[in-house]
Amino acid sequence: MQTAYVALGAQRYRVERNWAQADLGSICSVAVLADGRIAALLRRPASIIVLEPEGRLAAQWLLADLLCPHHISARPGGGALVADLDGHQVLALDGNGGEQWRLGEPGRPRWQEPFNHPTHALEWPDGGVWVSDGYGNTVVHRFDAGRRWLGAMGEPGDGPLQFSTPHMLARAADGTVLVADRENHRVQRLDGQGRYLGELRPVHKPMAVAVLPQGDVLVSDQTASLSRFSAQDGRLIGRCRIQGVYGHGLAAGVDGCIHVAEMLPDCLTRLRPD
Repeated sequence: MQTAYVALGAQRYRVERNWAQADLGSICSVAVLADGRIAALLRRPASIIVLEPEGRLAAQWLLADLLCPHHISARPGGGALVADLDGHQVLALDGNGGEQWRLGEPGRPRWQEPFNHPTHALEWPDGGVWVSDGYGNTVVHRFDAGRRWLGAMGEPGDGPLQFSTPHMLARAADGTVLVADRENHRVQRLDGQGRYLGELRPVHKPMAVAVLPQGDVLVSDQTASLSRFSAQDGRLIGRCRIQGVYGHGLAAGVDGCIHVAEMLPDCLTRLRPD
């Protein structure tokens, strides 16, 4: 079978669609864990499939009481955070899949307060947590290392620090936070205190955002394409097509591989630098 390749700027990638040795039907998101393993988040059954870097199945972590897993992220010290879209909560797991803590009250969705259909959560190296609360609310929440709520950033609209479906977060090495502001067709850039720094365009309904080891930003959207923006000036420097209707989840490893959780059809695609 002929090998497919794509390019993002000057970098060419080999497209690998059947590398994972596991059933990943109903995949919705992906993360590269702190130990280098790949975590694929599934909606049915609600679970996390953990893969070794070469694709071998390492573990399956069941999430039986989550209503609708939406996005996953790697925790700096190991393990993962999972946003439960319809359960209005965030679940923290350790490196073996054991529950460590939860944020939110599943029976009490709240307007512009934690939570109302949250989409994604990120843990900072100091233990702080940011959560994009994007299907019912239009804000990004900040919590301190003790998981005390520091407040919500944003409101409905299309101006600076206004959101319409904040769908996923990423954090650059310099502390810049990227928010996929889906229905506003942009990625907003914020500093570590939540102040507006600018935005990345053009994208069409961005679904996921990730940062490459060298700092460039990746954005998947509903065209369906994967775009690369320069770390230096935010300029669009490359774009390629993905197979599914959209790449709902996105993660970049220290080895330069890009993992795309594609939907319709469901597939975990790996782009390996060539």
